[in-house]
Amino acid sequence: MNTLTKVGRCLALLPVLLISTTSVLADEETPIGDWSIIYGSGRAHKNVMYVADRTSVVPSNHNKGAKLVAVTVVYEEPGKPMIDVYNIEVQCSTRKVRFLNGQSVAPFSYTLTHLKVSNTWQTPKEFWLDRTLAYVCEPGKSKDTIAMGKMTHLQMIQTTKAMFEQLGPTQEKSQMIDDLDDMLGNKR
Repeated sequence: MNTLTKVGRCLALLPVLLISTTSVLADEETPIGDWSIIYGSGRAHKNVMYVADRTSVVPSNHNKGAKLVAVTVVYEEPGKPMIDVYNIEVQCSTRKVRFLNGQSVAPFSYTLTHLKVSNTWQTPKEFWLDRTLAYVCEPGKSKDTIAMGKMTHLQMIQTTKAMFEQLGPTQEKSQMIDDLDDMLGNKR
């Protein structure tokens, strides 16, 4: 089996495994998500993007008034997983979140690993979780998201990786200028 087919099959199964209870599946064979970048961080060749699927935002069966959302974390850095995917339950009224589950996909081998997550309700301490809460609780109001459009999970990952490639030269130039400023003692 060629590598591309192996990747496609693995990644096509991932959203079904993770979001089957939370996403509204389209009639197509491969589920289509409505993706938005909710947060990104990093520097050249070490970028991370957090991408949420609007189709996964549905009422929770676990807690009345809560909603579910699936967030995919896409990594650029070698040695990191290709992606992590989390199913998160959100309570808008209390501004709390909790992880239901998470899975990681390794690059090259495409092995799936279950991630250990805390199932306790928590106030978002990490910025990406705060953005996730805003994405779910205030749809359309968040100016800090970038709509990627409707596509399969694999297409979203490929699009994000292509964005990393486009960011690289700009970030490298910026890093060189910052390093030069540091060497010269220039204040920023």
